[in-house]
Amino acid sequence: MPVSSMANVPPSKLANLHKMPGIKAISGDYTEITRTQYNAIKLVMKGKQGKTRTSRELKHSNVWLDKRIRAIDENKYYITEDE
Repeated sequence: MPVSSMANVPPSKLANLHKMPGIKAISGDYTEITRTQYNAIKLVMKGKQGKTRTSRELKHSNVWLDKRIRAIDENKYYITEDE
């Protein structure tokens, strides 16, 4: 699909593009999160698991985790497949 055709796509459809796996060409405002990271972060957001435990499991800091939580809250993320 040519890039110019994106101009005719309704904004509501464009808003959901970041949720599609494998989409890489998104502005720098968006954060890439793997499916595994997303699932773990959602547990934290639902209060089912602590941040420290999740950070340790994902091998990242609490600061890294906080940025992803904020991205999910603001709906500024896209999910990629685990490597």
